[in-house]
Amino acid sequence: MRKIFVPGAVLAAALLVIGAAGILPGCFPKGQIYGVGNEGGLVFRVNPPDADVVLDGVVQGKASDFPEERYLKVASGTHRLELRMEGFESWSREVYVSNSLLRIEVSLSRGGPPPAPKGY
Repeated sequence: MRKIFVPGAVLAAALLVIGAAGILPGCFPKGQIYGVGNEGGLVFRVNPPDADVVLDGVVQGKASDFPEERYLKVASGTHRLELRMEGFESWSREVYVSNSLLRIEVSLSRGGPPPAPKGY
């Protein structure tokens, strides 16, 4: 049988690529996901899931658009976060985001402002 010699640097690079691709499961616990540099993220579990996510006055999408696998990337620092949906009371808070994921779990209460009248 013929032996194949693989230099250590090549083997280490291959293991890094395999690990980055997620082929080595269990390398990092799911709760410990960190951003890079000054970037973190927000993960939402909101009822109703179609509530709008408003960050610093800008609509980012629906809460259901940002599960853990596709978190909302946010610069580190303090931000104004609002969750709103017609027919429900809005929820808003100042949140501090670091270089990790911040999980937002909220149930909006029914009874928000009435819908705006529609034109003819």
